[in-house]
Amino acid sequence: MLVYYGFSPAHAQERLKKQDSLKKLLAVQHDDTNKVKLLNKLANTYFQNNKDSIYYYSSQAVQLAKKLSYRRGEAMGEAHLASYYRMQGEYTTAVNKLLYSISINEQQHDLLAAGDRYVDLSQIYKDMVGATSTLEYINKGVWYSQYAYNLFNNLHDTLGMVESLNQTGILYRDRAKIKGQEKYYDSAYAAYIKAVAMVERSGINRGALSKLYNNISQVYNEYWKNYQKALDYLLKAEELNRNAHNLSGLSFNYGNISLAYIKLNQPAQSLVYARKTLETARLLNVPERLRNAYNSMSNSFAATHRYDSALYYYKQADALDDSLNNVAKTNEVMALQTKFETRKKESEIQQLHTDSLVKNRQIVFLVSALVIFALLAVCMVWLYYRIRKQREQITGQSKKLEVMMKELHHRVKNNLQIVSSLLSLQTYKVQDEEAVLVLKESQQRVQAMSFIHQRLYKTESLTAVNMKEYLTDLAESLVSSYGFNRDDFDLHITVDKEMLDIDKALPIGLIINELMTNSLKYAYSGVYRPALNITLTEEDTKLVCTIKDNGVGLDEQQWKTTKKSFGKQLITALCKQLRAQQSLVVNTGTQFTITIPKQAA
Repeated sequence: MLVYYGFSPAHAQERLKKQDSLKKLLAVQHDDTNKVKLLNKLANTYFQNNKDSIYYYSSQAVQLAKKLSYRRGEAMGEAHLASYYRMQGEYTTAVNKLLYSISINEQQHDLLAAGDRYVDLSQIYKDMVGATSTLEYINKGVWYSQYAYNLFNNLHDTLGMVESLNQTGILYRDRAKIKGQEKYYDSAYAAYIKAVAMVERSGINRGALSKLYNNISQVYNEYWKNYQKALDYLLKAEELNRNAHNLSGLSFNYGNISLAYIKLNQPAQSLVYARKTLETARLLNVPERLRNAYNSMSNSFAATHRYDSALYYYKQADALDDSLNNVAKTNEVMALQTKFETRKKESEIQQLHTDSLVKNRQIVFLVSALVIFALLAVCMVWLYYRIRKQREQITGQSKKLEVMMKELHHRVKNNLQIVSSLLSLQTYKVQDEEAVLVLKESQQRVQAMSFIHQRLYKTESLTAVNMKEYLTDLAESLVSSYGFNRDDFDLHITVDKEMLDIDKALPIGLIINELMTNSLKYAYSGVYRPALNITLTEEDTKLVCTIKDNGVGLDEQQWKTTKKSFGKQLITALCKQLRAQQSLVVNTGTQFTITIPKQAA
């Protein structure tokens, strides 16, 4: 019994009693949510000493929770499984388990549990950093710890904020070890000190102080080389761990304190704490801790110039190290040997069977293979010539079709020009001004369609129109036909989706033709410098076409009630064809907006 430590095995006995009590309750519990809670509690009690039991009880908790549709119990079980896989080094599985657990927590609005899982995610990325100091993992871990801090801060949960800050500091210290990144020691120290201040101010989560003091000591030891200050923090951590019966934490504290006394040239005190390290390791009965304790004893005896004792403990550590390595190697070799012998026997049996079949059918297989190869060769030659001939035919047909399509668009364009010319001639024979105006507008509509086909036969594309060029031609033609001087007219055309299928480009062009005509006829009376903006933009699920002038403004009520206007009827029909919606805004001019669904465009 370690009387001078103020520590006894009673704490371990209490844990065993708690586990026995939970198991007894579990044995008489029905398959309900209470049983899921008990399974998760049992898994939680094994975190210090038996990871296989964590897996056993948490797996049962998850299975039962799924059967009962008990989502919170399932989330907790998945979090425990993530801890198991993290201990195994299976980080991808651990991360997936935690993300799934978080998704359940957030669906259930259990944000405190979600925050704990984000801290766990940060710890996994810390583990993945290892000795490589991979910056990507460090940054990912910092992101999760800071996200958890913000979540806890919004919930006013001091305990969670302290754990998040401690985790952030640990990752900043890892980054500070990268050459050129030493400034992050300051960031780590700031995170630790902020967490300490929160604990001291609130009195919540005082158990975290031992971790924080231990981590602060490492900044003093590694960065500022202030070994006395590092020792002060380690002694405070030791006292807290003794009071909390945290044997695992003490085993680290004693070893670090022993090392600090060596750096401070106080070998006698170093030896005192090295002996504490050894007795604590014997209580834990963990080989790796015993090996570290023997090394601590050897270093301390060497510092006191007692080299015979130093050599003795060095040999003890070396022997234990060899034993650990030999056990690992022996297990590995035995496993490999077993696998090898099993596979060898299976291979020999399979080989005997294969040899028997080969002897009986070897000639048949060879002849069959030759026949099949010859047939394949003939087929390949035949297919080659057939495919080449088909490609030549397709190429010739494609070129002919392209020429025919261009000729078709050319003829359509010419025919539309003829119709436009006929309408223009007809205006000279008609005396009624209203009839002349109708003929002129019809001529412009024909001209709008003509521009489409003109674009198609002059470009490589046979079915798509460059809307930027098309709308520019259309707009400039209309501005000129209504007697406006191009230099005194502000025309702005903005097009995001330049190439548009002809089936949609034509109705859009006709709509813009009608709305521009309306503006050019009525909007600019008394306007010093006319302006017209046309935009065709592409959004997530729609095309938006906007025509805006700076004229006197349209009578909105009159426009909505007018039903006899051919132009309005045409716009309405074209919008229906495109499944489009139209809207009107009158404010320092008139703005028409046509919204066209993408599936229609």
